[in-house]
Amino acid sequence: MVLAAELSAELGMIPPSDAMRVKQHLAEVGLPTHLQDIAGFAQEGLADADALMTLMAQDKKVKRGRLTFILLEAVGRAVIAGDVEPSLVRDFLKTKLARKT
Repeated sequence: MVLAAELSAELGMIPPSDAMRVKQHLAEVGLPTHLQDIAGFAQEGLADADALMTLMAQDKKVKRGRLTFILLEAVGRAVIAGDVEPSLVRDFLKTKLARKT
């Protein structure tokens, strides 16, 4: 959920402050807010953007080879986005994997 909010902000769909609100709320209720916080993440070999992209390509929401995302146009208002460029997603994931912020 945090990554969806942050990707939404990266795409200019919501302000970064809304993505931060989502992240803070999830942290307050004890949910992981970083990929690296997910149990078994490193052991599964997922600390690489290309590995994550490969797994995402197997998701049931993939249509005609295109990734489909559930993103935010406002906090509490999700939209289906099927037009996100894979290279942008890969770069976004690389950034998120490189730091824990």
